[in-house]
Amino acid sequence: MTEVIRASGLTETRWVNGAGRKADIATGEGWLLGYAWLDKDAPFSDYSGHDRTITLIEGPGFSLELPAGSTLTVTNKFQPTAFNGAGPMACHVLGPCRVLNAISAYPGFSHTVQVMSGADFLTHVMAGEGPPSTTNTFAVILRGSVGDAGALDTLRLTEPVTASPDSLVAVIRFERETTA
Repeated sequence: MTEVIRASGLTETRWVNGAGRKADIATGEGWLLGYAWLDKDAPFSDYSGHDRTITLIEGPGFSLELPAGSTLTVTNKFQPTAFNGAGPMACHVLGPCRVLNAISAYPGFSHTVQVMSGADFLTHVMAGEGPPSTTNTFAVILRGSVGDAGALDTLRLTEPVTASPDSLVAVIRFERETTA
């Protein structure tokens, strides 16, 4: 049965470094999915040995000063942005934001984040590829509804569900990497 993880039931905690706040949606060995609030300029938690994908879902955006001296700017909502989690990184907000975070440890785990319409979700995830074969596939509803879940709720996908065609869904897959 597909599990619904209600946004209203998530517990807010501090970031690993204590500089901000977050709410974990789901965690497993080597991976994490959650929301974070970027309320003010702050250092990002160091996730050395992890790949991260951050998706702006509310607010005007932010920039990250990466360790190599480059800057990563995120101002487009619903566009997943991948980066290496090794710090130190300084975050500068353009105003308060909420983001969706997917984090996986390497080597050993990887993840993908795709944002799609409800119609594409039904075609590509539920019908085209069939129901997910792993319990580490999630659908975060960014707008509209999928099954019994509404905006900001999450589904752990284990069987087909229906989505309103006008909804917007982030599909996150965490995979254990296999060695040859």
